[in-house]
Amino acid sequence: MESTTDERVFIRDKATWIGYLLIGLYCYIYSGLGPLMPYLREEQGLNYTMGSLHFSAWSVGIISAGSFGNIVIRKLGASRAIWIFGAGLCLALLSLLLAKVTAITILSVMIGGFCGSTMGQAITTINAERFGIERTIALTEVTITGSLFAMVAPLVVGQFIKMGFNWRVAMIFPFIFFVLLLIPGKAVFTEFGYVTRGFIPGKLPLKYWFFWVVIWLSVASEWSIIFWTPDFLQTGKGLLKEDAVQAVSIFLLAMLLGRVVGVNLARRYRAQMLLSVASAIALCGFLLYWLGTTTPVTLLGLGIAGLGNANVYPLSFAQAIGSAGDRTGLAAARMSISTGSAVLITPLVLAAIGDQVGIHKAHAVVAVLLTAVSIMLAIAAFKNRE
Repeated sequence: MESTTDERVFIRDKATWIGYLLIGLYCYIYSGLGPLMPYLREEQGLNYTMGSLHFSAWSVGIISAGSFGNIVIRKLGASRAIWIFGAGLCLALLSLLLAKVTAITILSVMIGGFCGSTMGQAITTINAERFGIERTIALTEVTITGSLFAMVAPLVVGQFIKMGFNWRVAMIFPFIFFVLLLIPGKAVFTEFGYVTRGFIPGKLPLKYWFFWVVIWLSVASEWSIIFWTPDFLQTGKGLLKEDAVQAVSIFLLAMLLGRVVGVNLARRYRAQMLLSVASAIALCGFLLYWLGTTTPVTLLGLGIAGLGNANVYPLSFAQAIGSAGDRTGLAAARMSISTGSAVLITPLVLAAIGDQVGIHKAHAVVAVLLTAVSIMLAIAAFKNRE
């Protein structure tokens, strides 16, 4: 197995697939937060701002993981960290499902964000160091897996509710799935102890921080759409609550398809050009979604926005990690601060504005974010041609 490190050969072995599936489990849980939020808010009598504190708590957990999760992984070892924090993620979900007090549900979500992000850091670093220059394939494929699981979550939540079940029933699957992965895969990562050298301290290059900002803007817009689409479609477009919840999957399915196409395009075209085109498509799609006057146009725009936004994160992440040299673990950890702070700030700001002027007008925030992404990536593509 060590030969894959030296030769930089991309092999989808047992460790690769289990890593992909664990990331998928993580994505299922956090993608489920958006669809279940209208029901949780109704149960606890929360307004938009109070409901968004759950999203903010999740992102605080991610930021914490980005700040010192790499140190914890180095102490525990990557293999042990993956399973310990995977179990912690599931326990945090259990607490969320059982708790009836808002403070406890918020704390549960924060712990889940920390555990899930730390587990993801360890898996990402293993893949980046194992596969070297082929890391883009692994990083893109893991986002495809994550997109698939994220797409399934709102469908499952919506379907179980239509069948008369409580939304909590739809969130018990991660427990079963984690156990099914743990039984055959407990020792699968143990031979990758060398991964800890990716966590050595030091400075990251300017190119890394450029894409850190791009990812911040992209993730902020992506999760604002995911978190608030159910409320946006219900209050702003007149859809039934159950239909609005399931409509999130249009965005997520489009992201999945976009990443499947993107992994093939990345083999033939320069990443900078793909990033510039993808960001422009995302902006156009969002404007159609936001300003559309009929339900079909709105849903079409939602899909186009997901299709365009799909490859901004994985291609930018691969560019950032590739620029980090032998500090891949440190780079993965610091990127969690980017994604976590984006999820912390933007949905909360959008919710606060929504409480004042309505959720429809508040979506102007997303338009500004996507415009900034398009401008930055257009500039980067132009400079890359010089």
